[in-house]
Amino acid sequence: MIYLLDEKLTDHSHSKYILNIIKNHTDIDVELIEVSQQPTVGEIDNIVQDLHKKVLPTDIVLCCWVVEANEIIDDIFDDLSNQCWVVVAAGNFNNDITFWSPARAKRVITVACLNKSGIKAKLSNYGESKELVWVPGTNYNVGWKNSSGTSVSAAVYAAFLAEAIKEKNLDVLTDSLKKYSIAVKNELS
Repeated sequence: MIYLLDEKLTDHSHSKYILNIIKNHTDIDVELIEVSQQPTVGEIDNIVQDLHKKVLPTDIVLCCWVVEANEIIDDIFDDLSNQCWVVVAAGNFNNDITFWSPARAKRVITVACLNKSGIKAKLSNYGESKELVWVPGTNYNVGWKNSSGTSVSAAVYAAFLAEAIKEKNLDVLTDSLKKYSIAVKNELS
């Protein structure tokens, strides 16, 4: 199961876009957990406490947003990562992840954005304080929307991770990311 923490679902919402990206790469079930556009520490804590009661070690929690750096939020997500896989977007401000939570949390998987040429996308946050996962995430089209960002990259990564977990083989993740990167680069030709 993938638990997507994102805004309320509407026909053209960010959550609808991210759900479409995930479904392009996996048939694993996804549950949307609504989060306000500027969540408070209390709201995040309540959501994550509810997740603690139901996530399994094979589940993924996907967070496609960032807020200003907050040690409590980082701790909340780090604690959750002891129980399941936690994948978060690095953020789209072209600055260091040390300014953004939960991207800077130590134990989460933070995904940054490459452009189609395989270099850092201009919008993507970056970081030296921890190793980031870099995944192409620019100009992703789901039919009704074409967009770019670390949330795209994180959604693709989470979908591939879900497939690897399902297959009980993390090499599936590595192979899928490699094939995806090649396919994206070939779109430039």
